[in-house]
Amino acid sequence: MLTRFIDKFIQRVAFVIMLCMVMAACSDSDDDAVGTEDVSVAFTLTVADAASTRAENDGWDDYSPAQDGILNENLVNTDDIIIAIYDDKGNKVDIVEDLRVTKISDASGTGTMYAITGVWRNAKPNVERAKRLMVMANCNTSVWSDPSTLTYDLLPEERKYIPMWGVVKIPAALTLGKQNKLHNIRMLRAMAKVSVKLRDDMTDYGYAIGSMTVNNYNTKGYCVPKTFNEVDNTSDVCFANSLNVLDSHADKIALPTTAPLYLPEYDNSGTNPTTITVKLNRNGKLEGTYTLYFRNYDSDGKPTGPTYPIQRNHYYQYLIYKETGKIIVTLHVRKWNRRIYPENDGIIM
Repeated sequence: MLTRFIDKFIQRVAFVIMLCMVMAACSDSDDDAVGTEDVSVAFTLTVADAASTRAENDGWDDYSPAQDGILNENLVNTDDIIIAIYDDKGNKVDIVEDLRVTKISDASGTGTMYAITGVWRNAKPNVERAKRLMVMANCNTSVWSDPSTLTYDLLPEERKYIPMWGVVKIPAALTLGKQNKLHNIRMLRAMAKVSVKLRDDMTDYGYAIGSMTVNNYNTKGYCVPKTFNEVDNTSDVCFANSLNVLDSHADKIALPTTAPLYLPEYDNSGTNPTTITVKLNRNGKLEGTYTLYFRNYDSDGKPTGPTYPIQRNHYYQYLIYKETGKIIVTLHVRKWNRRIYPENDGIIM
């Protein structure tokens, strides 16, 4: 146990030293290149393994370890990142150009990091207005437009990158002609994750999921939460009032039996709430067809309470098992996020 702790400590120290070296190198070169009326900004982008927390909270507290993310959940297309400066009232001031992205290998093995620098050209007339820095990633756009208009289509078989958004407060006045190092930005995925699994012992009894469908979902989504221009930091987004649904209803979509499904946000308070139809087999024959609800489940496996919306950056994980002759369902709804390096400056997904 002690040896593992020492190894991890050494890895972390080596990683921090390497990060400092990269950022120092970027700082030296960018200070030489930036004009006297320009502003250079620098930060790191960290693509970390996904973890989860309780979804009942309005904020981002109560983080706890959970299932690691799979590759496509954490990918950022380095050719599809745009950055802008905003004032304290949510108005865009200008864009950050000349982005330079340097990949850093993470010695701790917990994520992939990139050192990013960019330049705000002719910043002098508006530098006093700069209060926030906003990032859009994987949104399939090369030009910064009103983020509230950016949408994406649900293409399960084609989608490689999940749209993301993040914002950070600029802590002090930016210095002209110099590189300004900014605090970390947490990236918020624009999609929800859904999976259904059998408890391990169910397979021992011959059970298997034959097929599953998600009923009532949206085929399109907005890249940003509803309150994107009202907060100073991504972590200030309260999920209770940030649902940003793009009405694009469809009836059914297959839910893979061996992988999660990623969905746009959906308001389940109407007459067509989202459900999941599960066909359960035993020894190769249909045992029964069951309906799963996006609601809390009691100790008897029965749905109770209000319906959960399908909300961005949340993980809806169902577990099915049989006990005392009846099928029991549990649903864990968790935030699909965590911070890996709480002391480092970076964009952390």
